[in-house]
Amino acid sequence: MLLRSKDRRRNNRPGHHAAASRLAVSVVAVTLLAITASPVWAQTEAPSVVSAIEPATEPSPEIEPSIEEVTIVGEAAGPGLWKVRNGDNTLYILGTLSPLPKKMEWRSREVESVLSRAKQVIPARSDVDADIGPIKAVQLYMQYRKLRGNDDKQTLEQVLPADLYQRFEGLRQKYAPRERDMLKRRPLLAAGELWSEALSRSGLTGRNDVSRKVEKLAKSSKAPIVLPKIFIDDPKGALAEVGLISRDAEVACMRSTLGRMESDLENARRRAEAWAVGDVDALRSRATSDQQEACWSALQQSPKIAAIRQQFEDEWFKLAIKSVETHDIALAVVPISELFGRNGVIARMQARGYSVDDP
Repeated sequence: MLLRSKDRRRNNRPGHHAAASRLAVSVVAVTLLAITASPVWAQTEAPSVVSAIEPATEPSPEIEPSIEEVTIVGEAAGPGLWKVRNGDNTLYILGTLSPLPKKMEWRSREVESVLSRAKQVIPARSDVDADIGPIKAVQLYMQYRKLRGNDDKQTLEQVLPADLYQRFEGLRQKYAPRERDMLKRRPLLAAGELWSEALSRSGLTGRNDVSRKVEKLAKSSKAPIVLPKIFIDDPKGALAEVGLISRDAEVACMRSTLGRMESDLENARRRAEAWAVGDVDALRSRATSDQQEACWSALQQSPKIAAIRQQFEDEWFKLAIKSVETHDIALAVVPISELFGRNGVIARMQARGYSVDDP
């Protein structure tokens, strides 16, 4: 995710304040966009909330025999490209997926061929701008550190129902026994951190490495890259709204996340394998999980965060429409879950009169 501050003059100067300002923008963007398992931002190029501030801790090398890993190793092409046609113009769309196998190496010769001719490339990430100077940067950093925890420095054991905490702790011991800092987190953050650890221990990754690879290929092919632009006009207020999310909503997110870990990791593996081999029919199954919906519902309580999400969706779609209207060949990248359904990209393109060819 491209992050920058409105105070560009100061940020261009070396030193502590510039680093703090960049860090603060990262905190805001990551907190608002990657804290949740939202289907829109689950695959954007954003680190985990913790890794934005602290070096990531390597998972324990002792993998329990009961943790099954995905088996796809080596090169995979993924699904073919959807083609949105407007007369002689074609917008090719690559649907990405998260999570995917960590050991998979993605290579699509179809994408490489399109990029060699593309006049424009639209990645599945945004250019985030915020009105932040050095002083506000430090304030935001301190605000972020405070909102990671619960009120009165309570632990998860104190804020979660006893049965739910026992489930959380059992899964933490299985997937992240060394990550005791989770026990100090608020439920929404703890759920996301544990889910990320479970994916990693299962041989999966939530990073959108495919989208990053597309951008590298685009740069090599000299294909112009355009990003949806998002402006956060009140980052401090947005973070404050995260702190006001109700405890019931956070607990619902935690409960759904644990349920998915207990019963649905195998489905995540199967979808990862289906994407790797290009099985589009399998990928048309229900795109979002109860976990994603529950965790997004928690964040949806913040009007500012809901507006940021809508801003990204609108800006990405505007770029896609402009691209198919003005360029003979262009490529766009989007989470595959956003393609399907009555309000998906495919249906919205067809509603505007464009024809869409499946891979």
